[in-house]
Amino acid sequence: MYEVAGFRFLLDKDLSQETGGIKIDMTYYGFSVDSEKPVGGGGGCSSGACSSGSCAC
Repeated sequence: MYEVAGFRFLLDKDLSQETGGIKIDMTYYGFSVDSEKPVGGGGGCSSGACSSGSCAC
């Protein structure tokens, strides 16, 4: 578990090793998640809403 600015983040240990450092940033429409070593996948939003690296569902 990581705690930053009052927010708590959980990250699977195996995934953490696969991605390297992770940056989570707020955007106008939600948030974006970037990693040192992109792994692809993710989603949960409709038709390409996450394709730019940010997700606003």
